[in-house]
Amino acid sequence: MLVPPAPRIRPYELMVVLQPELAPEQQDQVVERIKGVIAAHGGQIQEVVPWGRRRFCYPIRKKMEGLYVLIRAEMPAQAAAPLERTLRITEEVLRHLLVRLDED
Repeated sequence: MLVPPAPRIRPYELMVVLQPELAPEQQDQVVERIKGVIAAHGGQIQEVVPWGRRRFCYPIRKKMEGLYVLIRAEMPAQAAAPLERTLRITEEVLRHLLVRLDED
């Protein structure tokens, strides 16, 4: 019986923009939920960098600012789809961008 190869782990950066009226403990809960999804699908968190409150150039969901959080992680490509699905249905997340980094 052939054993399938282990999924290749790749580096990713995830930028998440949260609603500006969230309390610090609510922000932490959302970040922990995101980290949990990554870990549940075989990923590892490398770094979480809160960028703080930033002003938008145009309104997003009738808001003019948001709380930015950058998450660097290593995970298999199969983990991207469930992570994106979770981010889309999380009400506290205004926008997100998941980017696979080059492995030079």
